[in-house]
This record gives sequence, C-alpha cells and structure tokens, in this order.
Amino acid sequence: MKLKINRDKLADIVTRGVSSAPKNSPAVIANNARIVVKHGMLHVATTDFQMQVEASGECNMEREGATTVDASKLKLVVDRLPKGVDVAIDFDESKYEMIVKAGRSRTTFPTLAAEDWPARQYREEGAMFTLDGTDLVRLLSHTTQELSTVPNSAMQGVFLHVTEGRLAAVGTTGMILIMSSIPAPEGVEDMPKDGSGRPGIILSAETASQILRLFRSAEEVQVVVNEHSIFVSTPATRFCSSLLLGTYPNYAPLVSSPCETRVILQRDACASAVALLEPFALKDQGYRLQCAGSDEGFVVAVGSQTGGGVDVVEADINGEVAAFGLNGQFMKTMLGSFKANTIALHPDHQNRRVLFQAEDEPSIVGVIGMMNISTEMAAGPTHG
Repeated sequence: MKLKINRDKLADIVTRGVSSAPKNSPAVIANNARIVVKHGMLHVATTDFQMQVEASGECNMEREGATTVDASKLKLVVDRLPKGVDVAIDFDESKYEMIVKAGRSRTTFPTLAAEDWPARQYREEGAMFTLDGTDLVRLLSHTTQELSTVPNSAMQGVFLHVTEGRLAAVGTTGMILIMSSIPAPEGVEDMPKDGSGRPGIILSAETASQILRLFRSAEEVQVVVNEHSIFVSTPATRFCSSLLLGTYPNYAPLVSSPCETRVILQRDACASAVALLEPFALKDQGYRLQCAGSDEGFVVAVGSQTGGGVDVVEADINGEVAAFGLNGQFMKTMLGSFKANTIALHPDHQNRRVLFQAEDEPSIVGVIGMMNISTEMAAGPTHG
C-alpha cells in the first residue's frame, strides 16, 4: 500500500472515517481504523460493533493494499499536519508499519492485519428510499434531544416510521414528546413493521446523532432498512448500524385531537419570558413553571425560597385557561424546536397535556405533560 494525497482531503476522509471508533475497546483491533487503498481510492473505516462508518476519497495510488492503525492516533497526527501539504503514506509489510510523511515530518504507526478487523457486512437489501440532508435534519435534530433514559426502554431511541402518508420521527422522555415529519418518499412503506403493525424502526440516540453528523449537508442519501439494520450512504460515505428492538408506545392519542382551548402567542416573546424565570425554577420541583390565562395574556410565573417572578405574554386566548405547571426546561426545548413566529398552545387539563402546534410549520408537533401546582401564583398577573 502506497499513496499520496493532499493533507486537507486526507483530514476530511479521516474525520468521517474514524467517527465510529470506540474509545477503549478490550478488543485491541477494534480501536483501529481499517485503511484500504484500491482502484485509486482511499477508504478509512471504524466500527464499535453496533455502528460502522467508511469514508472514501480519491488519492494518487502507487500500490494498493490494506492494514489497520490506531484510529485516535491517526486522527491526531493528520489534524496536526500543516494544512495544504502533500502527504505520502506507505505500508511496510516486512516491519508491519505504516509510515506517514509530510514535508520533513515522519510518523510511524504499528499495524494489525486488515483481515482480522471486525467488519460489518453492508447488506443492500430491504426497504430502499432516498432523502437529503435537509430531510434528515428536520426528522432527527429535535427528536434526538428528548429521549428516555429508562434502561431497555424502546423510548431510548427515535421512532422512524410511516403514518398518514408521511415519514415521521418521534422522540420522547415520557413527559415531553416531539414529532417531526416529511412527505413519505417512495419505498419507505416497505420498512419492516413493529410489534403493532406500523412500518417503522427505532434508532438509538447514538445512531441518530451519527447520521446527522455524517449526512446533514448531503444533497442526497440512499437509505436501506431491514429488520435488524439501517444503511445510509453517499458516494463518499457509508454508514450502517444495528436497530433497537422493541415495540414503540402508541403515542398517537397524545398528538391528535387538540382541545378547543387555545393560546396563540409569539414564540420569541414566550421564550424570553421562560428564559427570564428559568433561573428560579428548582430541580427538586422538576424545574416547574406555573402558567395560566388572564385578561392581560398568557401568564408565566415561578416562586421559590431563592426568589421568583411573573411575566405576561401577549396572547390571543380562546377558552378558559386554568393554572397548570410545566417543566421550564421542556418548555425551552419545545419553543426552540419551532421556527415559526406564531405558535398555538392547547392546554388540555382533562388529558394532562399541553399540545404545541404552528400553522406555518405543520411538520412539527410537540406535547408536554402537565405538572401539579401548589400555589395560586399563576392565576393572574400580580406585578402591578
């Protein structure tokens, strides 16, 4: 194996290629990146046994070959090489060493055999469809934020599924839920069905985050899904991951049939009120803010031994909005998930939920569970 390549191109390939390397795997070779040079292309791959990524790019190949080297050291060395220089890489099979030269610098890496590297097989079978980076960001960027931490729960992952002619992603902790959707691309209806018969899969938080990191800027990605794995690829990057097993809870009743009670307000104004009062919301009280409707608008308040306050957001209120509690951090996350200037809150005391929607952004729906309140602070404005 022998090649030459520009340092900046090499850095891009290595950065993508080592992103699935484990930190300290007991299997030493699993800490290594597999490097393959073939047909004028350099391929760098890593795996943590659950996920595998392979990044590719053109190089000036003099001799093909394959080996493995420590992934973290490879990235450190390449990152510290001067930008723009030409890099020569040579694998000395007699000494089991890979030598990297750039200018006057020379770095030697011990190697392990490429055939012993624990590669996952890319199975190009299953439901096939295409997305672009914008679709992936829309589906995963917000839903990945809010996932359950309960061990072995299906809610530890993002539920990617088909519903009502759309491809939707759902993430929930059990107290906050965010659903984002796009028109269903052709072929997505062939995804394997979960235990309840819905075409869908559950992506771990790590898998969803890795897909975003690798493909958020891609013009088009090919996705293949079968009952065990997801494969996402472009000509320059290939990624595969195992899926979480289990049946995702039936969340549909939470995001459907909003109650008639409605509070329409400016998202930025509400976010400012939450940010003002959030420092006084205590962890041992679930970061609770108290909310209610009044003649002046939508009231947000908090009180504790460390202080408190109340603010009123101008709003168009339809119906009686009795006082209720909301987790201030969840409220901040929810408001940040929308881009629309105007959003609608539907406080539903009967079902103990607040549904969030935006007419200008129908692709996102959010729900936060109501909290009990112990005082009347939020019953109306008290600041004069």
